[in-house]
Amino acid sequence: MSEHRGFHLSVALDGAGSHPAAPARPFTPDDYARLVRGAEAGLLDFITVEDGPGRLDSALLLALAAQVTDRIGLVPLGPTTGDPTAWATRIATLDHLSAGRAGVRPRATTSDPEHARLLAVLGTPEGDRRVAELFARAGEFLTEATAAWDAAVPSPQGRPPLTLLAHATVPYRLAAAHGDVVLVTPADTAGLVAIREEVESLLEEAGRPPGALRVFADVDVVLGDSQEAADARLAGLEDAAGAPFTSDAAVFSGTPEGLADLLQEWFREGGADGFRLRPAVLPDDLDAIVTGLVPVLQRRGLFRTAYSARTLRGHLGLAAA
Repeated sequence: MSEHRGFHLSVALDGAGSHPAAPARPFTPDDYARLVRGAEAGLLDFITVEDGPGRLDSALLLALAAQVTDRIGLVPLGPTTGDPTAWATRIATLDHLSAGRAGVRPRATTSDPEHARLLAVLGTPEGDRRVAELFARAGEFLTEATAAWDAAVPSPQGRPPLTLLAHATVPYRLAAAHGDVVLVTPADTAGLVAIREEVESLLEEAGRPPGALRVFADVDVVLGDSQEAADARLAGLEDAAGAPFTSDAAVFSGTPEGLADLLQEWFREGGADGFRLRPAVLPDDLDAIVTGLVPVLQRRGLFRTAYSARTLRGHLGLAAA
């Protein structure tokens, strides 16, 4: 059972922010630790951190954050490549350092040449076959990695939760078979309902019980004290980028109250268990989430007013595994 009646809330810490024109600045490990502490002040379930060229290792960054936080979940990126046992050991180490607050976001990964070949045939039967093979290999990798966790020194929560980003049936199937949280990208309430129904059908197909997988909707957010202020911020970012802000997820521009309205609708009518918000600019939009959005949600009875669990599985209402 979940620790509160409302929904779950998480944030993506992605470089300087999710908008391509977010002002570039060098984020040091201490900067990331401060961002994570700020997210914990908002009682969020977890944060995710991305890896990539020119960026620091997400698991090592969160190992530092674990030392200056007490409750918030810590979810680094985990490409499904290399040795599954070494991959599992990396995350298990973070889980012990954080006393059971670690998760991981697996990402199906190819070599650069294979990626180029895949892009050349996407949308064709050959492309569909290669995508299916890619995710099948990711599933085999996760099976080996979770077996390595089972053989490791137990943490307070058992296995760290697997959080997978998914946009279509093949990755939904991977999440249904292996995941604890699936991050989906609906454009509207009807789209969220359709995704939820498909995910639940695939969960049943995988032989897992209802409720074994939390469905989180991703939303890019540009926040302001007024609608005009938020729209002006977005316009400035788009001018700097030279293009409108488009994303794989929905883009929200407005006030914390307006964002609360959207999340409330997607929770009550769309069936979302929670949300991963992507701040367009860090730390600005993270600060607005913590000091603006969270109090609105609390007043509506939609979000916790205190942590009642100490592990990430506990925050998510997941049984120990």
